[in-house]
Amino acid sequence: MKHPNSPVLIVFTTALVFFSISACQTDSSQSVNAIAGDEYIPVFVDGEEFTTYLFGREHKYPFFYPVNGPQSGQSVTTWDQEPYPHHSSLYISLDWVSSENVTRGNYWQPRHELETGQIFSRNARILEDTGNKVVLGDQTEWIVPLTGTHHFTETRKIAIWAPSADVRIMDFEFQFEVMKDLAISRPTGHSFFSARMNPEIAVGDTVRGADWAHLGTGRIIDSEGNLNEAGTREKATPWAAYYGEHHGATEGLAILQHPTNSFYPAQWVTRDYGFISPSPFTFIEAPLEMFEGDVHTFRYRVVVFKGSPEDAGVSAWYDDFIGI
Repeated sequence: MKHPNSPVLIVFTTALVFFSISACQTDSSQSVNAIAGDEYIPVFVDGEEFTTYLFGREHKYPFFYPVNGPQSGQSVTTWDQEPYPHHSSLYISLDWVSSENVTRGNYWQPRHELETGQIFSRNARILEDTGNKVVLGDQTEWIVPLTGTHHFTETRKIAIWAPSADVRIMDFEFQFEVMKDLAISRPTGHSFFSARMNPEIAVGDTVRGADWAHLGTGRIIDSEGNLNEAGTREKATPWAAYYGEHHGATEGLAILQHPTNSFYPAQWVTRDYGFISPSPFTFIEAPLEMFEGDVHTFRYRVVVFKGSPEDAGVSAWYDDFIGI
């Protein structure tokens, strides 16, 4: 089926507001720079590592780790963390991609089983490094190595800047070109643009048993004020944030989805153990078809912040993101 809110084709355009320094930029802006590497690109804020883009061929997909909080200097996200160690910090991926000769293209997990689906980085690079903003670019190919099936060619740009000592901004834009007729063949929680939070920032989960209950004392909140997994899951709100205490600081991460995205508005997949994703594919009621030559564009803003979402002005950062 076609998603009810989706055009067949969304033209990929890079709006000037997206890759320019925002109107919210202030005199307290921090220096930002990056260093090119063969398999990773670290990004620094005021000389300290903020995040690193990891794209080596040993990975199931490229991702960002760490994503360090502005006060603690420690990652608010996690990688290789039980439960579900295939959640790699901050990333985009997908499962249940079916096409001719492929029943299940699995770009999500397990992370060491690459033959079922792998997202290959083909051209990771620094596009811009001005001293107060870094723009990274990459072209990826979504391929099932077992059959040689090429599902997507995807072009991504990520603008990273630090408007103050308390906030870091990452603006993502993904353009997907569909390389052959395919479908997301079933509803899948293994999607899409996602963050896996540090266990200390997780809410904790008594429902799933003692092995989950110790996880964190954090909180999930969305733009409507709904709380935690019970209140935010399946809601189609513009943004949601995860925050809590770790390493002596209150810090968190918010994901903002742009209203021009394909399949907007995406419903949220949130988990009290530390997972958050605006997923357009988790709650579909029938296979969602895409056709060769279709282009789908997705834009997200990630706000990494000190304090609470209210302290950081996440709502204002959303208005800025969509040009209000």
